[in-house]
Amino acid sequence: MKHYALTVIACLIAFTAKAQEIKTFQLTNNTGMQAVVSNYGARLMSLTAHNWNGRLEPVIKGYENIESYKRNPMLGATLISIDGNVERTLAEKTWEVLSADNQSVTFRYITADSEAGFEGKMNFTVTYTLSDQNALDIDYRMTSTIPTLYKLTNGIVFNLSGDPNRSILQQHLWVDSHKSNVFDKEMHLTGEQENVRHTPLNFTRTREIGERINDLKTGYNHAFQLRHPANVQKPAAILFDAQSGRAMTVYTYEPTLKINSYGKKSTGISFQPLHTGYDENKEKINATITPGQVFHAATVFVFTTDPPLIMKKGE
Repeated sequence: MKHYALTVIACLIAFTAKAQEIKTFQLTNNTGMQAVVSNYGARLMSLTAHNWNGRLEPVIKGYENIESYKRNPMLGATLISIDGNVERTLAEKTWEVLSADNQSVTFRYITADSEAGFEGKMNFTVTYTLSDQNALDIDYRMTSTIPTLYKLTNGIVFNLSGDPNRSILQQHLWVDSHKSNVFDKEMHLTGEQENVRHTPLNFTRTREIGERINDLKTGYNHAFQLRHPANVQKPAAILFDAQSGRAMTVYTYEPTLKINSYGKKSTGISFQPLHTGYDENKEKINATITPGQVFHAATVFVFTTDPPLIMKKGE
């Protein structure tokens, strides 16, 4: 495998209580794709992917400097999720860098007892890997000294057009889901499910994101129950931009995928796997982590310039 020199783009900006330096790292795979990640919030700052004629362009929203993230800390960061609600708690922390090479970086954050509302002591690790298969792999692990419901997900906002300010309403979406998990007014899941058939949430057939977005009050911000939970070989969702030719396939271990378009006039969309909902046996997920148990989850975003056959058929 061809090796590239690891580039540390920026170093000391500030110190946290644990005296961790804020750093950014550039990852490069053998096809030229690049990602920039930072230990500030264990976040993805930028990601490029090829378009139909081989040109590399940005496919996520992000900023060039860390100071901008302090005004919008959830963007691209590792986030805490509980019962469907996504919080910024870890996004403003400076994580320890455990390891780094030309294609992978691992960050860790260990809480003090009762820090930031956490009970007990919690150990979080996140690994970003940019593979030679043009995939961004995010691996999450966590332990706790007491029973806890906290889980991890991402704050990445995608736009496959190559221009982060361009509308995504003409991009096509497919989701492996026949049901949605219902939120209450506080964005906590109620445990109830609704069939998406004959609703704007039905993406079992490929549709433009903007086709029915005006039928919703605030655009898409919904939790889709996946048909094949725990089967990482089955795609959870596929996004396709016809103009650039880019397709992105989302794979996850988790049973629920929260999709947010950030309003009706959207220029970005997020895919946040949640450890909640129902498993492959239609049993409600036990979301509690007990002392001694390691919570492990992974999300993989695969980039191609041809939508998978499953999306073309819409099945």
